[in-house]
Amino acid sequence: MCSEPCCILRASPNPQRSLVPLMNRWTLRKLEPSNADASRLARLERESWDMALRADIHTIRQRLSLGHQAIVAEQGDRFIAAVCYYHTSQEPGDFRGFPRSFRSFSSMPASTPVRSTYVYSLCVTPEERGRGSVQAVVDCVIADARAVGARIIVGDGRCAAYAGTEHGPDRVRHDPVFQQAIDCWHRTGARPETRLLIRDPLLRYHSRRNGCELVHLAPDFLPEDRASGGFRVIFVKHLVDT
Repeated sequence: MCSEPCCILRASPNPQRSLVPLMNRWTLRKLEPSNADASRLARLERESWDMALRADIHTIRQRLSLGHQAIVAEQGDRFIAAVCYYHTSQEPGDFRGFPRSFRSFSSMPASTPVRSTYVYSLCVTPEERGRGSVQAVVDCVIADARAVGARIIVGDGRCAAYAGTEHGPDRVRHDPVFQQAIDCWHRTGARPETRLLIRDPLLRYHSRRNGCELVHLAPDFLPEDRASGGFRVIFVKHLVDT
């Protein structure tokens, strides 16, 4: 899934400053640990999420101090899409030791030797959805994970079709069939069929477009996310054959 812009970004002697023109409309690069970039990412968070779900500039600076990274699509003086992540020596295994909350998942320090890449934020402005910048930043994160030797990418999949949301920048319809599948998974521990899980649009994107497996249900992972009922569906993408 490594596109040419990702390869250019990786191969550059100074990828922090590498700007790669894409269709003369936006550029792709790694986030810099600067106040200016932190402010731009905070603005993107405000444009992408309801107040209860967005990260403020203090949280972003704290994450960067832990060795976290981001690939961003930049248009003029603003970011229009970003993926935030970190490389870690952790491995999810059977998820018994996996972080039980989004706060924990998004505040672990980067570590070596790299075994996994943990992805915890996918932001895009409402007007940019479906226009390609999101997939470009996702592909570059996958390329970066491969480049540092990660064997697996792990992320928390929002599942807003559980209860739906009609307000704010991220609007998703409530899907009663999907909600029933998640409730059954939570009650019995038996994973539903993939066809039921991908009724949610974001889980469908992770599964079909990025080749991720939807493997673990995390209840009360982010209680503030009422549209998802506090749930997250943890997904994995294997980067090497097992």
